[in-house]
Amino acid sequence: MSEKKKRLLAKSIYNTVQQKSLENMIKRELVLNYGYDNKVAIAESLASRVMQLLDDYAPDKESIKPFQLLWVGVDQYDQPGHGKTLAQTAQKTIVVDLWTKEELDLLANGSKPSSLLPRRIARITKQALKQEAVLIQTDLALMLGVSVASVRKAIDLWQKEHNEILPLRGTVHDMGMTFSHKRLIVELHLKGLFTSEIARISVHDPQNVDRYIDDFERVLEFAREEAPNYKIAFFTGMSERLIKEYQDIIKEHKLLEKEKPKT
Repeated sequence: MSEKKKRLLAKSIYNTVQQKSLENMIKRELVLNYGYDNKVAIAESLASRVMQLLDDYAPDKESIKPFQLLWVGVDQYDQPGHGKTLAQTAQKTIVVDLWTKEELDLLANGSKPSSLLPRRIARITKQALKQEAVLIQTDLALMLGVSVASVRKAIDLWQKEHNEILPLRGTVHDMGMTFSHKRLIVELHLKGLFTSEIARISVHDPQNVDRYIDDFERVLEFAREEAPNYKIAFFTGMSERLIKEYQDIIKEHKLLEKEKPKT
């Protein structure tokens, strides 16, 4: 028998088995029950895309190691928009280490789990970012089995002790009411760091870094003139809350006192 006949015979024998697949079941469902009977090519494309989404959303369990966890974060590059819900936002399935060998060693040597919380949160948020995903505080609370308040406290502790902003969604996507990343950016600016350095440390886009610095400098200029907050808010478009927080930095660093002429 020729090689060509052998291939044709093998195809006739195994072709029916090959057709027993989830992708074909999805395609059949689209054709029979969802009006794609005259759009088979589109049904095939949709079935293929669904299979790809399944692979992205739920990797093989063999790729998960002990003490690791599969989680769903928000795509780092899908920016929020007005009225845009989380369901409309691209998501990323990631794998993070719930515990590392070093952390387990610390536990074995007497460290309390609560004392390791800031370290674990910092590691997990950075692991997520390396996989192009960002997490929110609720993600971390559910993942680590603690309250959101405990997560927030641990984040504040880590950021103050290490002078860095952790790459949570609120920071990376510049969301929420948090001022911590703005404060760090301004204080690094006052230390004389360049925009590129500040952007790297704060995990921010250089354009956003320059915007925070410009806002601060505008408030500082009005503060030199002793302008009231409502006037600053009117001319800058900033909220009085944000203006007050910039003014607190001005007072803490005694910027106006340094500029007063000596008598």
